[in-house]
Amino acid sequence: MAFHLGCLRALRSEGLLDEVSTISAVSGGSVVAALYCSYPGEFDKFERVIIEVLTRGFVRPAIKVLFTTAEGPKAVASCTLTWLNRLTLGSTRLALKAFPRAVRPSLGFLLESRSRRWASRTTVLRRVLDDLFEGRTLSDLREDRPNLIIVACDIMASSAFYFAKDGVGSWRRGVADAGSVRISDAVTASAAYPAFLPTLELSMIFNKNGQRSRQQVVLTDGGVYDNLGLAPLWSDRDPAISLHVGKYERLVVSRAGYSIAMSSAPTFWGSRMYAVMDTMFSRSQNATMQRLYDLQKGGVLKGFILPYLGQADDRILNPPPDLVSADEVANYPTNFSAMAPDWIEKISKRGEQLTRAHIAQHWKRESP
Repeated sequence: MAFHLGCLRALRSEGLLDEVSTISAVSGGSVVAALYCSYPGEFDKFERVIIEVLTRGFVRPAIKVLFTTAEGPKAVASCTLTWLNRLTLGSTRLALKAFPRAVRPSLGFLLESRSRRWASRTTVLRRVLDDLFEGRTLSDLREDRPNLIIVACDIMASSAFYFAKDGVGSWRRGVADAGSVRISDAVTASAAYPAFLPTLELSMIFNKNGQRSRQQVVLTDGGVYDNLGLAPLWSDRDPAISLHVGKYERLVVSRAGYSIAMSSAPTFWGSRMYAVMDTMFSRSQNATMQRLYDLQKGGVLKGFILPYLGQADDRILNPPPDLVSADEVANYPTNFSAMAPDWIEKISKRGEQLTRAHIAQHWKRESP
């Protein structure tokens, strides 16, 4: 969030922010993007709100919601019932093994889970975000700000799931009306980081090819499907089946991750699986970035810049004398906790400095 704030500062100071037509956001970046595209007031007010949010963090507000509202008891009850349901299904699965194989398919309905995670740590976070966004829905997004697309991952459909003012859904499910969908739903779904936060389950009525149907959607962090949030911006998307298709000649890709570093050998199953997932994310990001270069080389993109938190400092031409180095901000944790003001300043300043440097180094402005 702090790095993306710095990127927006630089675009504003360079006179480019007002030229941005669309913002596609994923994970923590969706908080910044949604506030920018919905909060009343000018940029300075938006910036103060972001700094207040970072200074406060999300942990203490979530604990307050947990113990002072009905969301806390609901989350505990839902968690308890979910685990009881899983234990029951596990016992049933073992019991069915005593039946002949020919009979088991007819008893398969006993293994169908009817439980729904209607409250969890994720819905507690949603309550915190709903207070932040003051209950606004996607239809309340500002007309004088860029079109906003928030990306989540639909783990039932194995696809991206998009939230925008003119429709919610995906090519597999169809389109649902955005009028009743709160901004906090979209941001929570996009930022529900796996292992830390359970999935967010929503029920919506989708329209696909003239057919309406109510469907349950199970959503997790958008970075699982699209770690840089670029999926809605590719020029070769089919408008006949894709949502929110547009043509973009220039892209600003704010990447708030760290550079790849050697780690100690993973010993336990959990650490090995984390290392595998981290490698898959890195490979996916590398492929996405390579596609940016390929599109530019092929003339599809006129240009792009990629301010990257973990960028090697020696790759920056004419860096500012007070450049916040990659080493100074390395490995700051993403843990929803409050940030100290000096860390907010360092990370956001690096985002601002890198964005300005990339504009000067790579952005080829067209003459009037």
